[in-house]
Amino acid sequence: MSREGSDRTKWIVLTFTIIFWGLAFTAIKHAVQKLSPFELAFLRFLVADLLFILTVFLKGYRIRRKDIPTVFVLGFFGVTVYHVCLNAGEMYIPSGIASLIISTAPVFVLVLSAVFLKEGITYRKVAGIAIALVGVYVLSRPDSAGHLVGVLLVLISTISAAIYTVLGKSTLKRYSSGVLTSYVMLFGSVPLAIFAPSSFEKLLELDAVTILSVVFLGVFSTYLAYQGWYYVLKREEASRASVFLNAIPVVSIVAGSLLLSEPVTLSTLAGGTMILAGILMVLRAKS
Repeated sequence: MSREGSDRTKWIVLTFTIIFWGLAFTAIKHAVQKLSPFELAFLRFLVADLLFILTVFLKGYRIRRKDIPTVFVLGFFGVTVYHVCLNAGEMYIPSGIASLIISTAPVFVLVLSAVFLKEGITYRKVAGIAIALVGVYVLSRPDSAGHLVGVLLVLISTISAAIYTVLGKSTLKRYSSGVLTSYVMLFGSVPLAIFAPSSFEKLLELDAVTILSVVFLGVFSTYLAYQGWYYVLKREEASRASVFLNAIPVVSIVAGSLLLSEPVTLSTLAGGTMILAGILMVLRAKS
């Protein structure tokens, strides 16, 4: 394939990856009307794990026994806590707002890295963090007590994702992203198996749209999206590719409005703009 063709493929893959991740918030919002946060997380990863298991065997992915506890901890934060809290949060707030809050994960990664890994932090990054957090505050101004609960749950999910990223930095020195993510997804699903009985009971009662939402989350928003992301990272600088992830909330807000009739309020636009501006400042600032 020519260089031009390869570049075109890379950007097409990135576009679909962003769409799959953006639509995940819409699918979650629909599914949590029928399933509990734990049941949805279990069924989503039941679908995804079948594909990850196949990948592990076909590609011969292996991890050392001494790394299993570390990978299990990564799975707990990156899968169990992250997805259960996100699912729970979307019971109370619109999918677009949830997506905007999740997009602040790089801000929390920066803070945790500065505190625990002693990584440098500049004034411009501090300013970006402040702007993004003010944006979250604007979004969290409650229409009801439930709205605030939803924002806090999604914030826990976001911080959990940041913890996963920071803890995983040292482990990524020993494994590729594909290997590590496959095992993290599998190990992180283990605690969710407790909810297998109720999940299978609910499965028999679900309508076609909810079942399709679960399958979409497992196949497209989990397995294919991560495979696409790693494909892009092998062909593009991570810092440049990461900037395009800011389009995910845009997809979520548009999809939520069109598919779920979620209102796009002035506070959503104002808070979202501040969050995205703050994140861009953080990503572009040099240490």
